[in-house]
Amino acid sequence: MNIRRFFKRWAKSREPRLLVWGIPALVGLAVWLAFGIYLLAGKPWQTQAHYTRIAAAALAAKDFETARIASQRLLALGVEPRRKYLFDLALALGGLGRGKEAVSLLGNIAPDDKPGYLPAHLFVAQTLLVKTNATPVEMRIAETHLKHAIALDPNSPAANELLGRLYVRSGRWELAEKHLRVIVSAKPEISLLLAAVYRARGDNLVARNWAERAGKYHRDKVQASKLDLPSDRLAWADAMAMTEDYATASLILEAGWQQFGNQAYLQPLGEVCALWLKSIAQTRPGDLASQITLIERGLECAPQNETLLRHLIRLTHLEGPEAAAARHTLKRMLAEGKAAATLHFALGVDAWQQGHPEEALKHLELAYAAAPLLPQVANNMAMILTVGNKPDLPRALMIIESVLQKFPQDPVFRQTRGEILVRSGRSQAAIADLEYALPRLASKRATHAALAEAYRAVGLRDLATEHERMAKTDR
Repeated sequence: MNIRRFFKRWAKSREPRLLVWGIPALVGLAVWLAFGIYLLAGKPWQTQAHYTRIAAAALAAKDFETARIASQRLLALGVEPRRKYLFDLALALGGLGRGKEAVSLLGNIAPDDKPGYLPAHLFVAQTLLVKTNATPVEMRIAETHLKHAIALDPNSPAANELLGRLYVRSGRWELAEKHLRVIVSAKPEISLLLAAVYRARGDNLVARNWAERAGKYHRDKVQASKLDLPSDRLAWADAMAMTEDYATASLILEAGWQQFGNQAYLQPLGEVCALWLKSIAQTRPGDLASQITLIERGLECAPQNETLLRHLIRLTHLEGPEAAAARHTLKRMLAEGKAAATLHFALGVDAWQQGHPEEALKHLELAYAAAPLLPQVANNMAMILTVGNKPDLPRALMIIESVLQKFPQDPVFRQTRGEILVRSGRSQAAIADLEYALPRLASKRATHAALAEAYRAVGLRDLATEHERMAKTDR
């Protein structure tokens, strides 16, 4: 039978509507046939390259399902590097929440007992080291994986840096130096960490040399850019502080704050002020003017800096034969218009110590009016006086009371007064403050703990037990 005549007869006997509906299926069949022919006729390396690109792009975009499929296709091809494709598959499975399968794969390509696939060893170590509460066992596991990575590539920048930082973290300075020296020429920013290592080892001259090298490297980067480079500016300031050039370190951070308004510079600026203050207190103990200036600027930037707060406590606790001279210096500086808020605060607390409450309150009112951040400073100072090695509960209570006279509804300040009252044995009064603060605070753990202590003291044990439980579970 003629084929052409056969198809004519077949077409006349078909329902046209059904034929049209069947077109998508025919098109789909044609596409699959074409794809099969492509796979059979195409070169394997082209297929491998195609799926490799897909897997890399999908992992970068966190499209883990696509990355999983592409990695499995690569493994099905049976091509090398098989360990890389297993590693990509492990990353994809981890991203999909299939942790057990990911860990099993990582165990195969990065075993604990021998070197395997270098990027997988690095990944396991990094995962452990980024944990803020890594246990000693986890630290040892991370160290083992990094040693395997070093065995695979002794010059690996990532492995040497991570291992060096791990040894810094555990205080093994000689081992840290060994690994950091391997990479410092390729990564000049490591100079600052090396300086810290040598200083910890007591080699201050070499530490200074490395700090100067780090300072030059980061200074050049900052000065060559019109953009804000916080990590480099902070490292530059750290390097200058390590050489004890606190004035330059302060100027570096002040310039960054003034030019870019980046709040990342404030806390470090407070820390530089604290270091500078300690240096002046040791070398020029009589220079109260400089010390007070640094305390004020430092606490403006970092109200919770404990070093600055402890110096402020000393300033407000003037005793001994030098007390009269120091008090005179504070009053002279205030008359000259210097550091008004801090001086009023110091003189107010000192007046209270001397038994002059009216004078004390006047000074404290002026202090809080002059500096919006000073109430937070006073609150932090009161807490240090409450929980320190030598608690001074009466003075702590006086300070927080002066703050609450101006801000009676602030839950943070009420919480502080509550804790002071608990430690002073005034549990009934403390409960009122703590119960007021509890629903208004973001972090409630300390409040629950204080309430547990207060309720136990007044004999309400069931409530005390409940607050103890919540102190363990709440943030």
